[in-house]
Amino acid sequence: MENLSTTVNDLFQKAVQNEQILRRYQQFELKLLDHAGFEELLDMLLRNAVDHFQLDNVELWLYDPQDTLVELLPENYLNLPELHLFSKSVPLDQLYGKHPSVRLVTTGDGTPLPVFEGEHLRSAALIPLVRHGVLVGSLHFGSRGHQRFTLDKSTDFIDHLASIVSVCLENAVNLERLHRLSMYDMLTKVKNRRAFHQALDKEVSRAGRSGDPLSLLFVDLDYFKQINDTYGHPMGDKVLKEVAQYINEMLRKTDHVCRYGGEEFALVLPNCGQQRAMEIAERIRQQISQLMIANDDAEEDGCKEVSVTLSMGVCCWLPMNDFEEGSEDDIAKELIACSDQGVYLSKAAGRNCVHYIDLAEPETNSSMKV
Repeated sequence: MENLSTTVNDLFQKAVQNEQILRRYQQFELKLLDHAGFEELLDMLLRNAVDHFQLDNVELWLYDPQDTLVELLPENYLNLPELHLFSKSVPLDQLYGKHPSVRLVTTGDGTPLPVFEGEHLRSAALIPLVRHGVLVGSLHFGSRGHQRFTLDKSTDFIDHLASIVSVCLENAVNLERLHRLSMYDMLTKVKNRRAFHQALDKEVSRAGRSGDPLSLLFVDLDYFKQINDTYGHPMGDKVLKEVAQYINEMLRKTDHVCRYGGEEFALVLPNCGQQRAMEIAERIRQQISQLMIANDDAEEDGCKEVSVTLSMGVCCWLPMNDFEEGSEDDIAKELIACSDQGVYLSKAAGRNCVHYIDLAEPETNSSMKV
């Protein structure tokens, strides 16, 4: 009778323990489902999971054959040591073979685990992430204790977590793609006007806090209508695309290249003062003027290459100590107005030049031509 009582008590304690584990997994799954953003989801998996499940490390491998995630994620996430993106499926296939399922691996003799390279962990749960029959990634829970993830442990809760994580990752990537589509110009592949206003507002706010200078360049293609009329709209589209990409490659990753409308582009340059902004503008103007764009549809005796020049306006804001929060909208509008006025003056001066308009004295039309 005493043995029976002990057995019943052990079973009860085991049930209570399983209930606590189940709740812990359910709580985490609900948090995952509540985070739609891709970056938030990665933070949950790579940061919050460590504390929530009392782990020593978490690692995420993702299959990215077309570099979709490389394009969607900001650089600080791409550099995370816990995140690994693979253009080929070989590393994932080596982990799971033809039939992916949760693997619990442990080592008691110091033999390295197949994951967490260089981390000296002694046991791990390898969680395959599968969507529509395709192995898209692998989530790894790691522990320094060799008894944490042993083969006698049940994987029911982990299996369910794998399904939730897979769905959340797919949804987050799709939402990020849609968001990117809504913020990018499909022709030139640079940011659109909506993204420009968001970027400018963000950078004005950041500059106000840091005190760093912020420059705005407006770029207008000269005689663009003549290009369309002479060579056709497909050639005009090609000119826009090549100019946009050429400028984009010349600037830093922290800069914002945006199509403002038609043949006009806006360049937001954080932490960039007046002199540097003018140097950048002049370098862009010179190099674009030397760019020869192939006319693929030219007739045998027609023009095989097309060139274009730029009229540019530049303005710079250097935050002062008396900067007041809430004035960001006014500063952004003034930057736009001054840069646009610079383009107007460049057009009036004969095109293919750069004018700087001083934000501090816009009413005086203080300007400088290069």
